[in-house]
Amino acid sequence: MSLKKGAMYVFIANVINLIISLFTGFVLPKYLSIETYSSIKLFQLYITYIGILHLGFSDGMYLKYGGKNVDEVDKKEVLAEFKTFKIFQLIVAILAIIVSIIIKNEILLFCALVILPINVANYIRSLYQATGQFKKYSRFTNINTLLIFFINVILLLIIKSDNSNTYIIAYIIVYIVYWLMLERENRKIFGKIPVKADKKYLVEDVKSGFFLMIGNFCNVIFTSIDRIFVQNWLGSIKFAFYSFAVSIENLMNVFVTPISTVMYNYFCNNRSQDDVIRIKKVILLFSTVIIVVVFPAKFIIDIWLTKYSEALNVLFILFAAQYISIVIRCVHINLYKAERKQNRYFKIMASVVVLSVVLNIVLYQIYNSMEMIAIATLITNIIWFIIGELDFKQYKLKLKEYIYLFVIMGVFLICSQISNAIIGCVIYVILALLFIVIFMNKTFISCLKEGIGYIKKAKSIIKM
Repeated sequence: MSLKKGAMYVFIANVINLIISLFTGFVLPKYLSIETYSSIKLFQLYITYIGILHLGFSDGMYLKYGGKNVDEVDKKEVLAEFKTFKIFQLIVAILAIIVSIIIKNEILLFCALVILPINVANYIRSLYQATGQFKKYSRFTNINTLLIFFINVILLLIIKSDNSNTYIIAYIIVYIVYWLMLERENRKIFGKIPVKADKKYLVEDVKSGFFLMIGNFCNVIFTSIDRIFVQNWLGSIKFAFYSFAVSIENLMNVFVTPISTVMYNYFCNNRSQDDVIRIKKVILLFSTVIIVVVFPAKFIIDIWLTKYSEALNVLFILFAAQYISIVIRCVHINLYKAERKQNRYFKIMASVVVLSVVLNIVLYQIYNSMEMIAIATLITNIIWFIIGELDFKQYKLKLKEYIYLFVIMGVFLICSQISNAIIGCVIYVILALLFIVIFMNKTFISCLKEGIGYIKKAKSIIKM
């Protein structure tokens, strides 16, 4: 499947995801108590960590099949490998459940119950992504989102529950149903060939994917460590505010995920210098455009969700960090994977996590606030971006394009301080267009021409 077609499938899935995420992002915190919302977000934070429990098995599989077509892989081997993975995760889940019961920790028990469904479902989705099956990847992204949406609607608007455990248990049921649906689809693709589990897959895939898994896990820690500090230093109410800001920030994933998802498969087969540099420039323009969504979010918070107004400054700082990190997610991380530099990726991510911890501690000591913790995230992203650019010097941009990146970030942060969201948005758009013409004119014109070409093509298809 081509890069553009694959990205389009994932984009459509994420548009649906966006519509539903708007409900989750704004309606849940509106009608749930801050304490209940905080507990739900804490559970969702903890389950992001269970990916480490596959010890790199899933990542080893991802590296093995990356860039291959589904027809090129040995289906019997895929099924034997998958069966081995499931048995491995079942053992891990049972042990986790036993430990959580012994120490009498309810939240850990909830997390233990979803180890098997979440890790197996993610394994299958990674297989689809690695082998370029973006249509299936997109479809099941939608299904998962829709299931969560329906549960939230039922509990919030029909049952009108404000009990966090009710929501968490319902989410656990959804994860199990979603896993079973993926299992059924997997049998359609690879058949029902009788296979036996083999520990060689465990050894080979863990050995191959361990450092990539650690790197990915460090990435997860990095993207969540600010919330951990807020939870422990500032309490559950501030954690709810900060988590709300993060949930709105995650709305950007509807635009970023289509690119980051397909790039690994693309880079496995194509890493010419001109192509990668062109992609980076387009992504830079793309980042400039999509961060504008924070202004409508501010408008909604100002008029409809005022109890979360304390999160506004954090929200803008996190969007600025996202602006920097989009190139990292879409280009740098996928290049590390495609070039099999998982050891280097692990070292970089470990360093980034350490840096993030140090900055969080230092900045928090200077001024005890959520904003300083968010600034630590922004600074860490900037340094991480610089490291990635130094690691891939063959794909470096021109000086004026780096200047453009930081000028736009500065303009965005200045406009965030304008109290009226509409005025702030208009000023940002005008200044962004001005600096695009000054620094990125050729890339901008190229994107416009390509966009006009797509519109004309779509019109001709409609007429037919």
